[in-house]
Amino acid sequence: MGEFSRPVKPNDAATILYEIDMVRFTANRLLGRQLESENDINAFLESFLLHYRNLIEFLGNEEQNIRKTDLHVSNIWEKSELSEPDRLPNIRERGNELWKDYARVDDSISRYLNHCTTYRTQPKSWGIGRMMQELEPLLTEVEKALRGSSPRSSANFAGSNSTATISGTLSEPIDIGLYSALHGKVRSGGDEEL
Repeated sequence: MGEFSRPVKPNDAATILYEIDMVRFTANRLLGRQLESENDINAFLESFLLHYRNLIEFLGNEEQNIRKTDLHVSNIWEKSELSEPDRLPNIRERGNELWKDYARVDDSISRYLNHCTTYRTQPKSWGIGRMMQELEPLLTEVEKALRGSSPRSSANFAGSNSTATISGTLSEPIDIGLYSALHGKVRSGGDEEL
């Protein structure tokens, strides 16, 4: 009863689709204010940042840094025996920009997800709406190309016997208008931007 595991992924494409589902799910929770406590905000924010970082690394990490086991937008198509999206050069270019904006800066996402360091005492707000506005167009194109290998289900990536089943449709692209409407809004009347 107290054991949990991430769902089994049948192929490499499913790993990336899982990341897409989870970044959307956590962004929706944060932006939709479906949170009960400050601890919920912290848990969903850290989960969002983890999945966001994973996806921008997949989309934009420099090829010389990619290890043999890493999934990257440059190698997933061959590994998954799928056709590359028509706009792959544009996806890679924009992914590289996001990677540089969020991973190759002094206040990178990893600095705030790191082991316990003095950096974690420095306040940092994350523009979840803006971040998703930047990422969603790339996710939509990658997802469309990857879905051929991993059919959509109502319980994404978790089986019916799983203690960690997530029900509902998480893999639908998020309405960019939602992000635009919520971008810049503050939670609980405070100064922090979600």
